[in-house]
Amino acid sequence: MPTLRLAIPPNHWTKDEKKKLVEALTDALARTAEDCGKGDIRAHVGVQIDETAEGGYAIGGTVFG
Repeated sequence: MPTLRLAIPPNHWTKDEKKKLVEALTDALARTAEDCGKGDIRAHVGVQIDETAEGGYAIGGTVFG
């Protein structure tokens, strides 16, 4: 089963926003698999959202949170 993992800063996304992220990521992977001739994998796509700890998220060397 393909699994996507997304790390986000803590408390930056609401439950509804995370649901939309899961739906969009699932759709993107399923669409790409279909385009590559892998068939419909939607039912097998897993998405994990990890909210990082305080200070556990960085971009370009700058720590956030």
